[in-house]
Amino acid sequence: MKKNLLFAALIGVALLFSMRSFAQEDESNDTVSRRIDLESTLGKKDYDDRGRVIKYPRIFGGLTFTRIDWGFSRLMDDGSFTLGEGNQFLKYKKASNFGFDVAQFGVRFHDAFKMYVSAGFEWNYLRLKNDIILDTEATPLAYTPSDITYKKNIFTSTYLRTPLSFEWRGRRNHRGYRPKIAFGAMTGILLKGTQRFKSEEHGKQKFKDNYNLASFQYGAFARVGFGSLGVFAKYYMNDMFENSPDQEKLNNLTFGLSLGF
Repeated sequence: MKKNLLFAALIGVALLFSMRSFAQEDESNDTVSRRIDLESTLGKKDYDDRGRVIKYPRIFGGLTFTRIDWGFSRLMDDGSFTLGEGNQFLKYKKASNFGFDVAQFGVRFHDAFKMYVSAGFEWNYLRLKNDIILDTEATPLAYTPSDITYKKNIFTSTYLRTPLSFEWRGRRNHRGYRPKIAFGAMTGILLKGTQRFKSEEHGKQKFKDNYNLASFQYGAFARVGFGSLGVFAKYYMNDMFENSPDQEKLNNLTFGLSLGF
């Protein structure tokens, strides 16, 4: 029995080394450009840091933690940054956007250009000016004025985002950094809506509902950067709320910094 186990182990080691040797030899073959590499991209770049030649096109994909976006948001009411009469209750002190990608899959066609689809999460925050409570049961969107003065009244939407990106990068400078430009289309699926309060009377409170938020969002985005740091802008073409006639043509525009670009 021990001899059989030892023999099996030796065969396994031999197979492992033979596969490794084949893979190394295969790297000089044109078929390498058509193999699927689904190794995790966590902590790795999409080009070889060891100076080995990579043949194109090259398929890549896996887990990642990148394109970390943080910036400001502005609501647009029928193309204007001034909210109309029917949307005055949504006046805000501050509005922000935060998101990141956790997975990606794509094709690098050559050293300068690639396209990929990714998946991640995105949050939009509105720090409301008015002391209102959004109705979790109403359709269309409705609210109730509150007699409590809130220190914080934050309305948040959470989406699973799935952008399709086309990315170009230039030559390296003397420090190894490259200029980059990316643009594409983005979609998102609503995960939840949340309204959080903070007051002296009730402390911290949190309520979850979809609040008539768009169950599916879509839009366009662009990124410009150098090295791993860049700036981004996103425009959501869909209405922010659905089944709410008074909120038709209410869209969201965001812009800010992007890390890991």
